[in-house]
Amino acid sequence: MNPADYPFLPAWPPALTPLAWVAVLLLTAIVVGEATRRWLRISRVVGYLLVGAVLGPHATGVIGADTLATLRIFSDIAVGLLLFELGQRVDLGWLRRNPWLFVTSVLEALLTLAAVYAVMRLFDVRPVTAAAAGVLAIATSPGVVVTLVKDLRAQGQVTERVILFTALNTAYAVVGLALIVGWLHFESARASITIAHPLYLILGSLALAALLAAAMILILRLFGRQLTFQLAITVSFVLLTVAAASALELSVPLTLLLTGMLGRVFDRDRHFVSLRFGQTAMLFVVLLFALAGAGLNFQGWLAALPMALGFIAARYLGKLVPIMLLARPSSLTVRKASLVQLGLTPMSGLALLMLHDLTKQAPLLAQDIAASIYLAVAILAFAGPLALQFALVRAGETEEDAK
Repeated sequence: MNPADYPFLPAWPPALTPLAWVAVLLLTAIVVGEATRRWLRISRVVGYLLVGAVLGPHATGVIGADTLATLRIFSDIAVGLLLFELGQRVDLGWLRRNPWLFVTSVLEALLTLAAVYAVMRLFDVRPVTAAAAGVLAIATSPGVVVTLVKDLRAQGQVTERVILFTALNTAYAVVGLALIVGWLHFESARASITIAHPLYLILGSLALAALLAAAMILILRLFGRQLTFQLAITVSFVLLTVAAASALELSVPLTLLLTGMLGRVFDRDRHFVSLRFGQTAMLFVVLLFALAGAGLNFQGWLAALPMALGFIAARYLGKLVPIMLLARPSSLTVRKASLVQLGLTPMSGLALLMLHDLTKQAPLLAQDIAASIYLAVAILAFAGPLALQFALVRAGETEEDAK
């Protein structure tokens, strides 16, 4: 048969569009994630990351840089929703009632920074780079924590403390990154903006978040507690927050987190209803973790392994010691304190984003720590969800029929 005689037939083999590869990536991630949960009894997130790590590099070459950049928009939406929801779940009044929680959080962040800094210096990493690694170590993945808590329908002392510390750690890490940027300005002889730039990032993000949170609560007060309407409004404000923070050169993660936190503070009459982002934005969340898996870098892992393991060990001890020592003053048993620390293990998308931003502003940092940090994040991206799930199950705070 001569193909020219049948021009309406497709070419063979048919050429798949980038959209088809995106569909394959999403479908595979969903199937593997569900199989991981049902048969291995572990979090779907591990399946999503695994598919991203295996198929991501191959799909990226076929999809193309332009399409991949477009897909990042959807993962940004997922990050925005999860950060906003994390902020909404933080009860600042709890810190007033139990100030030892805040003390524990601050000491945990500081000791993590100090421990990782010390280990990096043992590997002859220069001080500013070692401090940057310490700042990155503070962060716990908000996406993993929020997704897994909703996936397991977890609630209780350990769950709420993991959520609280994750939110605070995210804020500390973003603020710390701003201070590192100031340090880099100082090293490059731009001392005049050493303090001005971090202050602009912190105070500007706070002011923008307050403005957006107040506007959002005002609209919700006018139109009531309809779930569908509130979801649309919230997604719109998340997108507006991302756009406004990016346009003003502010911290997008910090602004999103603060918008959620201040939204709860301003919402005295509780106009917000419980928004089920986990179900409504499922495709966004799947794509987020698949792309995070695709972003993991396993090249040169053997040379980077010693520093990566040192980073992980220092991070573990930095979080463990303060939480265990201050368990009793903060009204928690030692056993549950150990589970809270275990729940803070996850690192993934946010750490990769922070590392990417940092190396953009200081390319020399990539030569010192990027390979090791990528490997450490890759290990914790898979070990973190398992550790968090173990902690929540052992605490007895999950539903046995979680779907």
